[in-house]
Amino acid sequence: MSPPQQISAPKSLVESEMSKVLLDMDPGIDDALALLLAVSLPELELLGVTTVAGNTVVEKTSVNARRVLEYVGRGEVPVYAGASGPMARLLTTAEHVHGQDGLGEAGIPGPIDPPQAGALQFLSETIKKNPHEVTIVATGPLTNLGLAFLLNHRLPSLVKEIVIMGGAYHLTPYGRGNITPLSEFNIYTDPEAAKIVFESNAPLTCVGLDVTTNPSVKIDSQRYREISRLGGRKAELASKIMKYQIERFGEIEVHDVLAVAAAMQPAMFQMVEMNVQVLTNNDASRGATIPFKPKEGG
Repeated sequence: MSPPQQISAPKSLVESEMSKVLLDMDPGIDDALALLLAVSLPELELLGVTTVAGNTVVEKTSVNARRVLEYVGRGEVPVYAGASGPMARLLTTAEHVHGQDGLGEAGIPGPIDPPQAGALQFLSETIKKNPHEVTIVATGPLTNLGLAFLLNHRLPSLVKEIVIMGGAYHLTPYGRGNITPLSEFNIYTDPEAAKIVFESNAPLTCVGLDVTTNPSVKIDSQRYREISRLGGRKAELASKIMKYQIERFGEIEVHDVLAVAAAMQPAMFQMVEMNVQVLTNNDASRGATIPFKPKEGG
């Protein structure tokens, strides 16, 4: 069973201090929106992006991260490609949600040269160079982190915090799974990696479907039109990549945006401390995140 984790729900807004952040993600429409938010926050120092297979294959998620950064003039942020599949499973992708290219087939120009590998080394070296200072925001399957923690058992103790978009905790009416009734996509895709991360001694904050599927935080057609009229490169890009889901589903669930928000503005959220068990069974409970209240005194 894991140490107590914080599971979040919306609250109010306060200012944050400058924070060193690594993004570990699988862009993905909502990952791209989260990346846009990250580069828009002056209090956030983005040290780099590591990519993983999830919403689409890692070759595409890596290119997509660079597409977003270059489009908004932040091409200097390093992007490192990571795991091409789960630790012990076949890869489950979600092109039906994000489009074949992962960015809503919006025709966003991409880099010519292939992405550089080395996500695990970059994660490890960056954390060791900045002990207890780096917040990792993980918005895809946790394969990169699981592997990094296996290779270096001291690494979790050197992380300031890991904010995870993942899990369905059944703590609100919206906390049901989106792959199975119990399981959320990121955890379901690589439950073995998730189990390693959840059972590590790294401080974790989990932003699950309990929060991210709440209708009040979705982008509907009206909000989409408002964003499209804002002007500027970031709003222009957001509008282009969101169009795919607006046209097909009528709304966008901004799962990963809320993880960045929780990392930078935790007072927006109501936190509850729980122990969490990740199930790695080969049945309908695969990837379930089971919360338990911590025992008093331990």
